[in-house]
Amino acid sequence: MFGAMQMYQMQAMEQHIAQKEARSEKSVSRLVRLRDFFRQDLTQLGEQIDATFEAVCTGGHFPPSQIRRS
Repeated sequence: MFGAMQMYQMQAMEQHIAQKEARSEKSVSRLVRLRDFFRQDLTQLGEQIDATFEAVCTGGHFPPSQIRRS
């Protein structure tokens, strides 16, 4: 009887560990997808800022000598 209970506890612990690892892998996967999404989103935002900056500066509003880039 004691052996069967011990075996059940070990199986339950193994199952718990497996579920915990699966949740951890899923969380990492979500974080990777989120990082990639933000990286793409920020790249697009940077491109939009650059395009707007160029349009404003070359639209005759500012002479080229006053355009400073850091």
